[in-house]
Amino acid sequence: MQRTSADGVTVLWTPAPPPGPLTAQLTFGTGIRDETAPTLGVTRVIEGLAMSEAGNRPHAYSSNLRDDLIEFTAKGTPEDVTGFLLTLCRALSDLPLHHTGHVTSALAGFAAQSTPNHPAAPLRARYGPHAAGLISHEHPGSYAALTPETVRAHAAARFTRGNAVLVLDGPPPPGLALPLPDGPPPRRTTPRTRAHVSGTWQRRPLDTVSLLLTCDASDAAATMAQLVLRRRVERAVHCTADTGAHWFLRDQDTLDRVLVVHPRPGRARETAVTLWQETLRLTRKGPAQAELHALTDDIRSEAGPLWGPRRPLERAVLAEHFAIPYLDDDTLFKNHAAVTPQAVRAYLEHALRDAVLVVPHRTELHLRTPNGTLLPNSDCWHPHGSRPPTPGTRHRMNPLRRAVTRRSHHGEYVLTPWGIVVRDAHRDEHDIRFDEIALLRHEGPGRVVLTGCGCEMHLHPDQVAHGERLIAALDAVVPAHLVHTAP
Repeated sequence: MQRTSADGVTVLWTPAPPPGPLTAQLTFGTGIRDETAPTLGVTRVIEGLAMSEAGNRPHAYSSNLRDDLIEFTAKGTPEDVTGFLLTLCRALSDLPLHHTGHVTSALAGFAAQSTPNHPAAPLRARYGPHAAGLISHEHPGSYAALTPETVRAHAAARFTRGNAVLVLDGPPPPGLALPLPDGPPPRRTTPRTRAHVSGTWQRRPLDTVSLLLTCDASDAAATMAQLVLRRRVERAVHCTADTGAHWFLRDQDTLDRVLVVHPRPGRARETAVTLWQETLRLTRKGPAQAELHALTDDIRSEAGPLWGPRRPLERAVLAEHFAIPYLDDDTLFKNHAAVTPQAVRAYLEHALRDAVLVVPHRTELHLRTPNGTLLPNSDCWHPHGSRPPTPGTRHRMNPLRRAVTRRSHHGEYVLTPWGIVVRDAHRDEHDIRFDEIALLRHEGPGRVVLTGCGCEMHLHPDQVAHGERLIAALDAVVPAHLVHTAP
């Protein structure tokens, strides 16, 4: 791998040019996790505006937004590649903001069709609607509220030469120019973990069962643990195509690993129990040496690691953007081949202390921790009887609405000095704390509240008696920069 620069942008390239077209990938160290709830979707808008300037070209080009990176790729002759990169950089430096409305409308349509079963959804349980917890939070209303000023400010801070890396699979072509604005890479901080959501299980509006474990970014034992666990669960629940092992960068030192299982209909509880029991079994006894050998044989035969980026240049990009130590293929393979059953056990014993098991709604579990105590539940809803009823001003359902609504759908709100409590027909409660509201979205006379736990609560003044007082209380306390008013 070679290293140079062009217009102040780091350029990484392989010394042996490919026999076919040249491939170039311009990356920026920013993604969905670097947005906020009020600016959610802004990077996709910038992506759409920049790509709209590319026009019709005789070669292949594309873009891809990830949770931590955005990539612009072109493949063609050296002249094709340099022309695309020049057009792209000029567009990012001076975005065609008059097209913002068209781009946001198109993106809102795609968001309306998105599925909630994103592999990053369990991160919402850990972080709420912040940082990595935003990755699976796409919503049509987010795009509608983005203004050209918001888009311009985000682009100026993130799409700079100091935050860019160009990757080539051959030598830099003549005439390469990357006229990006000056600016350092933005500072990325470690997201705050929500209180009482470590070493727990939680229900979420998903169809999947997920186990979230944290590890050091370079811990080979964590990778092998996740892969062994995935194979064991696949055998136990008789599914091979419906599991996934994913990782997400928390910071330069830490990864959040998520093992996702898609249970068969009606088997969510059984699948969750199997996943947890297999995890405990692996923690107590460790993997068999034969299991580890089988994994390393697969890694060798596939000529590419199973633990993340599959090409050395991709790993080099992560190293450049996030200060992660770069390891070549041989070193990576040796590190993983050297993992012992004892190392896997030691990793899991530590990781289970703050693990989060996420299951679909209406799934009831009674699981034990490695030391035999009951695995606590960290649901956002507090079951009736788990705490005294919250005192405050009750807003009950209107009599007419009660008459035409099934009893199981009856509910009320309780207005308190610190927030609003949603109380359902079973007397279960969900807190909406004013000081934790991440976003307040206006939808006509109603409001959609993005709570501190990442749930969306819909309030309409016609739902309950004197409902307009609830809306007024929200409007009075939520800062203007957290308010979205759809056009």
